[in-house]
Amino acid sequence: MPERVALVARTLYGARNAFAHLAAALEDSGLLGQGLDLFFAEEDPVPLARRLEEKGYRPVLLYGVSTPVFLELMDEIAGAASRYPVVAGGPHAEGAYWQLLRLGVYAAVVGDGENAIVALAEHFLGERDISEVPNIAYMEGGGVFRVTRIELVDLDDYRPYSSRYQLYPPLEIMRGCPYSCRFCQVPWLFKSRVRFRSPGRAVEAARAYIEAGRRRIRFIAPIGFAYMSPRPGEPNPEALEELLRGVREAGGEPYLGSFPSETRPEYVTPKALRVVKRYAANRRVSVGLQSGSDKVLKAVGRGHTVEEALEAVELIHRHGLQAVVDIIFGLPGEDEEAVEATVEVIYRLAGMGARLRLHSFLPLPGTPLARARPRPVHPRYREAVRRLLGRGVVEGDWEWQEKIAPEIYCLTALDPAPTREPRPLEEARETCSRAWSRWSRLMAAAGAGPGVAESLSRGPRCL
Repeated sequence: MPERVALVARTLYGARNAFAHLAAALEDSGLLGQGLDLFFAEEDPVPLARRLEEKGYRPVLLYGVSTPVFLELMDEIAGAASRYPVVAGGPHAEGAYWQLLRLGVYAAVVGDGENAIVALAEHFLGERDISEVPNIAYMEGGGVFRVTRIELVDLDDYRPYSSRYQLYPPLEIMRGCPYSCRFCQVPWLFKSRVRFRSPGRAVEAARAYIEAGRRRIRFIAPIGFAYMSPRPGEPNPEALEELLRGVREAGGEPYLGSFPSETRPEYVTPKALRVVKRYAANRRVSVGLQSGSDKVLKAVGRGHTVEEALEAVELIHRHGLQAVVDIIFGLPGEDEEAVEATVEVIYRLAGMGARLRLHSFLPLPGTPLARARPRPVHPRYREAVRRLLGRGVVEGDWEWQEKIAPEIYCLTALDPAPTREPRPLEEARETCSRAWSRWSRLMAAAGAGPGVAESLSRGPRCL
């Protein structure tokens, strides 16, 4: 008789919704209650794991990590992995799985998590070899990394919520992105192929939310107005209407085109806006512009022009909605001319009545710009923000992102590729040596071996 397995999900700031898809997949698999149970820990999960171990469970700890969360919890993850098997998912696990594995993590989920978590549960129950689990990376002896077969799921086959654990996150209707923005993780990770949850299944899920008392239905989509799009740049107003009208008729209040289902300029059309204005509850529509320089937009692979974005904003306002425009400070390739062009566009957008959501460039793992060194926010941007603050049109986390960007860069520069030993980037040595010293000691203590510290002292190696 196999021992009982306890999956302990580490929530951050009490946010259990991040595990809703996994909980739902485990519910529907029939494994819960059959030798497998799921628990949640809002702090370091090791104490809870110990208590469960005393009750006869075999604990397995689950983490979901973006890169900022990984930086925050790196020490905790290493400590937990020294005591119990740890499975980590999320954008950082997918974009830099080898960093987690070097810390002692048992497996990193690098693709769709729904089928991976069920297969992992079967593995810990003794029913499946680790090599047979899809969508994960793990480390074999000698520091060899293995990535198992990638199996993409059909979103219609999985519920986006967990009734058993009362987890109702924003309802995912689209996964993957057809564009190739070089700063964004979505198009470059293992599960990047575009898939949709059909209108019928999405409305069915919304009814479950409404019955549970969650009438406000927010959607998750990399591009909200691209839902069921037949081809890049072409919205599907009929599908948008079917989705939003269905939620309305079920008694819900749908939100589409605002966080977390922002859109792109190409999809802002009169037909799409008429549907959203008639059926959606939100009056704000978020549009990604990112830079006021066409040269920079081309360099980062945006695929649209500044003028197209401005036309989209004008169209949104003409339909009686509020445009919220995303701008990223310090994108790679930005020179003084590009800064001035972006500042000019910022003032122009404010004059049009748009709100501005401001960001600082982050060199995210798994993207083509992961090794691009971030720069301090240009003084001209700071001046523009100061001038606009009193008008109440500025929002965004650009200051926090500016602060954390060098840490993310140094983390990538320390260990940029899944090699047998970390091979730090020589050009980052002077800037990042202090952070590298701390992280190398942590990885060595976690069992990554002396390779990290040795590679720092030896000098650069060719990648």
